[in-house]
Amino acid sequence: MNKDELTQAYKLLGLPENASREEVERVADVILRQSRSRTSNAQDKEQNERKLKAYKLIVQAEKQGEIAEMSRQRYRKWGKLAGPAERTDDFFRLYKHFVIIGLVVIAALIYGTTAYLDHREEQKRLAALPPIDLSILMIGNYMADEAAGGTPALEQAMTAQIPDFQRLELELVYLPLQGENGSADMAYQQKAMAIVATSSPDIYITDKASFEWLGGGGAFYNLDEDITQELQPLLTEDHVIKATSDDDGAEHVYGIDISSSTLLDELPLGGSEMIISLRADIQNKDKAIHMIKQYLEHLPKAAE
Repeated sequence: MNKDELTQAYKLLGLPENASREEVERVADVILRQSRSRTSNAQDKEQNERKLKAYKLIVQAEKQGEIAEMSRQRYRKWGKLAGPAERTDDFFRLYKHFVIIGLVVIAALIYGTTAYLDHREEQKRLAALPPIDLSILMIGNYMADEAAGGTPALEQAMTAQIPDFQRLELELVYLPLQGENGSADMAYQQKAMAIVATSSPDIYITDKASFEWLGGGGAFYNLDEDITQELQPLLTEDHVIKATSDDDGAEHVYGIDISSSTLLDELPLGGSEMIISLRADIQNKDKAIHMIKQYLEHLPKAAE
């Protein structure tokens, strides 16, 4: 990439060329929220796609700069001979490449054969499983108990808690509280952002921080009617979680807080807050409401 392309990328995002990585990520987060909004027209979507490409270009340029700096640090010890040393290293690396290619081809053949056989076995295993009742994306300051079997064990434990359910599909994304791990938070947030943008779960389970990060941007289903119908007898105001919609600027119910449900004590999971939200275009709404009711029925007040 050339400097003009990078300059245009910063300009498209409305940022100066010396903008920090935090500023770039903040703008990218806003763009992703806008791209999920159901009120976006074709022109807005096209503009958002161009901005996301600009964001990727900036991140790529930054990584290339880091690689170049690492190279400079590596050859600094050679002083004035740093240039010849780097070129010599490149020369040997170039001619060793032919041998490496041969080894890579052999390894690829072995890996490909193994992967194919593993894939066939995995397909057989999946075909033998019951159909998925609900798919769940759990995102927040959560840790599955690895000693108890990790995420698969958590998935099975949650399935067993819901009557008539045979199988839940669960993906757990660890997202620490803001500032808890310093600069590491940004890496976790980037990973979470990518997973949210490419996943289509039936429901989301989040802590409060992650709900605020995701809520209102068009990702969640409006539960205003449901809390006055099926869920109403089981709810108090403390369990209703609202957010301001980007569509109409008004507050709506987008989550149900089940943190105090006694069922959660049975799960091999670390994390004290749990909010269930439905995906905006959910196809399995009845089953999702059934799951919420099951947890609400085990609130301390309901259990008495």
